[in-house]
Amino acid sequence: MGWERVAHGVRWVMVLPVLGLLLGSFYFAFHALLEAVKGLSQGLEAALPALVGAVDLALLSAVFLIFGLGLFELFIHKLDLPLDNVLLVKSLADLKAKLGQVIVMILVVKFFEKALAFQPKEALDFFLFAGGVALLAGALWVSARE
Repeated sequence: MGWERVAHGVRWVMVLPVLGLLLGSFYFAFHALLEAVKGLSQGLEAALPALVGAVDLALLSAVFLIFGLGLFELFIHKLDLPLDNVLLVKSLADLKAKLGQVIVMILVVKFFEKALAFQPKEALDFFLFAGGVALLAGALWVSARE
């Protein structure tokens, strides 16, 4: 029994975290659906925070899905997906880059959630809020360039 054969068999241990991540993805996707339905059943004022929460949960679901299928593709078996598919992962660096972009989007949504509850009390509050928006725009610009 050669080391290559052992390594080939041991890679199947990665099925366990892949299954956990895919279950997490379904969990967050289901709760995103529930949050969206809850938001749509309310008035306009209450719907926006609920729908932003649904977007946040959907992005978390995407993180788990991308990471789970990325690990599957890297360790278990290549997936037969279109070449321009977001789930196509060629290396761990590629997987980290894709996750980084989704995490930036989660931060954008979290910032938007906080902005909905923003109650400025003085001019400095507006200045700091504008600075946060500028930093967020810069982060989106940098993540889009890669």
